[in-house]
Amino acid sequence: MIEAIAARYEDELEAETAAGYLRSMDIEVRVRFQASLGLPRSTVPIRVIAPTGGFELLVPDTDLERARDALAFAGRPPPRPQRYRWLGWVLIVVLVAPLLINWIASLIRTR
Repeated sequence: MIEAIAARYEDELEAETAAGYLRSMDIEVRVRFQASLGLPRSTVPIRVIAPTGGFELLVPDTDLERARDALAFAGRPPPRPQRYRWLGWVLIVVLVAPLLINWIASLIRTR
């Protein structure tokens, strides 16, 4: 089965809601996390929007037009609030900071 992208969302909740709507119309759909920095899905906190990726709705190529027409009724998804972008980056820094501090401390101890 060839799949096509019916829509893109920045928020997982919006993507899953749209997927549920399409499923209610008997359109097969799956949500795919598209990371732009190679971060795995498990590192994206629940309800915090990842600054590095988005979510795509994939439908069979044969249902693409019907899915896009159904989603057009709801309009375009709202843009990602800027505060969520910054919060996402802060969380990434918080995840990486202990590793960097430990690495720097080990370099200092070995000298």
